[in-house]
Amino acid sequence: MPTITSIVVTYHPKSDELAPLLERLLLQTDRVILVDNTPGHENPGLAALCLESSAPKRCVTIRFGENLGIAKALNEGCERAKSLGTEFVLLSDQDSLPNTDMVAKLIECYQACAQQYGNVAAVGPTYTDIHTELTYPFQIQKPGDIFYSHAVADESQPYLETFSLITSGTLVPMSALLQVGPMREDLFIDQVDIEWGMRARHLGFRLMGCGSARMYQRMGENSVRVWYFGWRNESLYSPLRLYYRLRNFVALLKDPKISWRWKVRSSWYSLGLVYTHIVFAPQRYTSAIFAIKGLYDGIRGRMGRLRGTSLLENISTLGGQSNISRKN
Repeated sequence: MPTITSIVVTYHPKSDELAPLLERLLLQTDRVILVDNTPGHENPGLAALCLESSAPKRCVTIRFGENLGIAKALNEGCERAKSLGTEFVLLSDQDSLPNTDMVAKLIECYQACAQQYGNVAAVGPTYTDIHTELTYPFQIQKPGDIFYSHAVADESQPYLETFSLITSGTLVPMSALLQVGPMREDLFIDQVDIEWGMRARHLGFRLMGCGSARMYQRMGENSVRVWYFGWRNESLYSPLRLYYRLRNFVALLKDPKISWRWKVRSSWYSLGLVYTHIVFAPQRYTSAIFAIKGLYDGIRGRMGRLRGTSLLENISTLGGQSNISRKN
């Protein structure tokens, strides 16, 4: 078994969510690096969680004292893992829960696909959204089709080459990470995984989805019922998360390394995202303001963290009580 380091990005973590994840990762990987974006000089709860774990000596904590974004946190974690001589990094959000055999299945997938195809930048699991209970298929490109479609990996096709993988649950060989390069930190949060994966594909690497590797994941902060020629549940994001998703979507539209197929499909998805949040979300007016600002900043190229502005300072007057995301 190769050496594997888990990297978990945390932001105001809840112990009842993080503790089960930590134990699952300690069971399946050699060490866990917790990179904490929680503002403040100390986070005693995180330290206590590590000490109370089944293997505190295999827990490493990196604290920034402020929120520097998911890309910065992942990059710092990967640098630490590299210095420790690890062969693979397993990336994770704080609100994920992998099956007990997920990592072993991902390693099997990587070894089989690397032998068959050569350069593999990352492999990822099949995941189910805890909020909506939807299990997501992989995005694939069928020969002869103009746009990518979706497929479920099963016994007949256990591994599928995919257009993109979400950050959490993704297993990356250190050799590929060194060639593709670090995560794009000016995106701060959202679309970081899309950009890195597309950059890897642009360099000739493959991304693979593994059907037998399973994980549960919280997509968004909640869910909301939406009318799309019939009622269905969609992921609900805070106005601030909506800002980042739309701003970074525009930023990636301008990136020549990003597939034009993704740009077209993502444009349709982004329209649906705006529709969901300004028609059905509890904070419709606030969401509309943040959506407009996100699109505007994306066009202007204003990247990085959205810092204190009059918009943020007066958020409570725009549409009721603010619900700024606590997820990084």
